[in-house]
Amino acid sequence: MRGPSFRIAGSVYPTGHEPNDCLGVASTGDVTVEITDNAGKVFSLAVNTSGDFYYPASMGTIALPYHAKVKQGTRERAMSSAQTSGDCNSCHTQTGTSGAPGRITLPF
Repeated sequence: MRGPSFRIAGSVYPTGHEPNDCLGVASTGDVTVEITDNAGKVFSLAVNTSGDFYYPASMGTIALPYHAKVKQGTRERAMSSAQTSGDCNSCHTQTGTSGAPGRITLPF
């Protein structure tokens, strides 16, 4: 049996270079990842107590490319370029790949 399928999924970490197999930030509902798709539709993804966020494929499609930002209260950290992959952790690794600076982190 396969697990759930996600359109977008990733983790928010306390620092930009956390090691593999670690937990992300322990959000208590105050951290979200905001996705704005190519059609201008905004999706607010909650970050859970392990730092993970996701948008299940069963919830529908997201028009590509999309823009993403991490929000905590009035602070936000936005990606500078549009994205076409929903596998956020594939680029946001410990050292970063494909132009990512490292892990997804909270805004300053």
